[in-house]
Amino acid sequence: MSQKGEKYARRMERRVDKLEQDVAAITTEQTTQGVRISAVEDDLAVYRAAVSARELKQAAAEVKAAKERRTARAAERERKARRRNKVLAFIALALFVAVCVVMVAKAYSEEPAAEPATSEASAAPAAILPTELLFTAAAEEEEYMEDPQETEKIEEALLAQGYFSLAVPMPYEWQDYMRTYCEEYGCPYPLALAVAQTESNFDMDAVGASGEVGIMQLNPGPGGSYHAEIQAATGLDPTTASGNIAGGCYKLGLYLAKYSSVEKAAMAYNMGEGGARSAWDSGITSTDYSKAVKEAMETWECTVNAWGGV
Repeated sequence: MSQKGEKYARRMERRVDKLEQDVAAITTEQTTQGVRISAVEDDLAVYRAAVSARELKQAAAEVKAAKERRTARAAERERKARRRNKVLAFIALALFVAVCVVMVAKAYSEEPAAEPATSEASAAPAAILPTELLFTAAAEEEEYMEDPQETEKIEEALLAQGYFSLAVPMPYEWQDYMRTYCEEYGCPYPLALAVAQTESNFDMDAVGASGEVGIMQLNPGPGGSYHAEIQAATGLDPTTASGNIAGGCYKLGLYLAKYSSVEKAAMAYNMGEGGARSAWDSGITSTDYSKAVKEAMETWECTVNAWGGV
């Protein structure tokens, strides 16, 4: 081969080597890009799954919230009906007593032999008056409910009876919650007031060191498990005023029925049943907290003794 041919051959070899290097570089780049694309596709799949799960969770939360609102509205209607019935019963009883007093007064003031026919005639309508009044009250209930001042009139009547009290630093609505749920869960009303005072001083916005919330300072528990238990038992959200009061009354009634002691019930409420049992096993049957609750309860028993204090 001539010198010129050899030179050309070497040049072509160098070009082939360069092309092979370029091909190898392109192949490596394609592999790298393929890995990157695969990673992006995996991330995209994870993101889509997360978005789908979040949307499902949000939809489930909305359905749950709607159900809780319906339950709360039903409970509110029932509570108002019970309060209205209490007022009607009180009015009927007062009218009955008044009529009885009038009848007795007439019996002592009139001469039986003077005008027997007139006495009997006058006694007849008086004897059926309480029944007529009861039927009239029931028949006119709808008209009564349409009174724009209905709420104020009911509150005034219940305040006069002692069902509500100006001494209790809670709105009448919250006092009604506490009365209602104390009766439902077997918790003495003065005990519930004592715990509310000791726990939060009746402050619904109070938050404890462990996340306890509301008037009754209900602990959410691990992952909200304690609140979930209370909500399952009462059907109400423990973070609302009605649900918080209901939850506290439920727990106190439960512990009081189980341990038959105000101080032990207070200790279980404050320390949890496990902590209270450990204390009892060590011979400790009362704490500063339980003593404070018992003392406050005795004070409230003297303050709100109407309706039997329950």
